[in-house]
Amino acid sequence: MTQAQSVGKLARLERVALVGTRGLSVLGLFALMVLAFITLANGLLRWLANQPIAGVVDVGALAIAIAVSCCIPVSMMERSHITFRLVSSTSPALGRLLDVLADIAVAVVLALMAWQFWVYAGELVATGERTYVLKIPAAPFWYASDVIFWIATAVQCVVVTLDIGYLFGAAPPPQRTEH
Repeated sequence: MTQAQSVGKLARLERVALVGTRGLSVLGLFALMVLAFITLANGLLRWLANQPIAGVVDVGALAIAIAVSCCIPVSMMERSHITFRLVSSTSPALGRLLDVLADIAVAVVLALMAWQFWVYAGELVATGERTYVLKIPAAPFWYASDVIFWIATAVQCVVVTLDIGYLFGAAPPPQRTEH
């Protein structure tokens, strides 16, 4: 495979992963919008009729878990987390190597978090945990968050692949957001 073919395949991989993670973040935005709507409706009903909506806190906790999880993969793919560029400014090659090592460490941490979400969701199933007011089973929402964390782990593996390609000159430099 030529270098141009490698660059093309890695660029396609990056585009597909970026589109997928942005689509997932729309799901997170939708969860936040539902939470905002029910919070507003709850406040209005408290004010106008002195009658709050039962279970807003229940739904809110579950919506936040999904919304936050949905934003992690796009953050990984867009590399929008905080980075330090001191080494890169003095030695670009060493900076790229450190980026790869940091990418691998993040992938491992995400995998460990996903595994723990799975364990936690299993504990919720075993105890029959439900929300306080509406009695909604909590485990399915934590399993959904777990799936999203595994997606984030896979996305971070794509980032590792792209940065390894960049390290060896087989991929264009990543677009990193400076903070």
